[in-house]
Amino acid sequence: MNTQVELSFIVLTWNSERYINDCILSCLKKCKEEEINAEIIIIDNGSNDKTKEIIKSTQVKHDNILTLIELDENRGTTYTRNLGLKKANGTFLCILDSDTEFGEGSLRDCLIKLKNEPQIGILAPRLLLPNGTVQHSVKKFPTFLQKVKKIPKAVFGLTIKDDDFYHDFPFTKEREIDTAISACWFFRKELVKKIGLLDEKIFYAPEDLDYSMRSHKAGKQNIYYPFLTVLHHTQQISHKKPFSKVSLSHLIGLLYYFRKHGGWIRN
Repeated sequence: MNTQVELSFIVLTWNSERYINDCILSCLKKCKEEEINAEIIIIDNGSNDKTKEIIKSTQVKHDNILTLIELDENRGTTYTRNLGLKKANGTFLCILDSDTEFGEGSLRDCLIKLKNEPQIGILAPRLLLPNGTVQHSVKKFPTFLQKVKKIPKAVFGLTIKDDDFYHDFPFTKEREIDTAISACWFFRKELVKKIGLLDEKIFYAPEDLDYSMRSHKAGKQNIYYPFLTVLHHTQQISHKKPFSKVSLSHLIGLLYYFRKHGGWIRN
């Protein structure tokens, strides 16, 4: 691309026919309104619905903006997103779930903040659920003991206190946080150069927890930024079936995370 790309959206799809068109149009509309030169890199994880057809239909109209990388099978979240990170031309990067749409607030303000405040690692906006409530998208760095305590909740549906939640959430002001889910992240390309790509030893989760910790260990601040709103049709795949392949993959990822970073009993 001849013009310098300011912002690269990296979107992972897997059977996302219900959401992907709205996600793409939301990115295009927001960037047009705010005069942001952007690109959208979509990595499809072997979808067997109409996801790829929808993307290709939109790509015809926006070939200079939209790139599709097709995989034959589901390769998880880290390998696939890393393909996008390697291909991205933007000064700033946005990891974005396919079931999201931008709402109130300014993308440009996010980029300006990242430009002017180099101490920021990851900038996470406010996520709204379809019913209008604020998604509890940020947490403290957990301990293994806290995760074990949640097993009865996942298996039997019991009410268990979440000790890794911030109990004064939702925040109305910007503040530093430990970790945020990767439904929508903004960061500079320099962060990838400093701490590396996503850890491909993690298949599905908790890649967001790992990357937030690596940003923190590098001396960066992870920031919750409530002035940009993103609608999130969260599917919470690993929460629906506690003994599914995805949930077991999540558990394996957590064990790997604690072996890598510690925090078995306390941080």
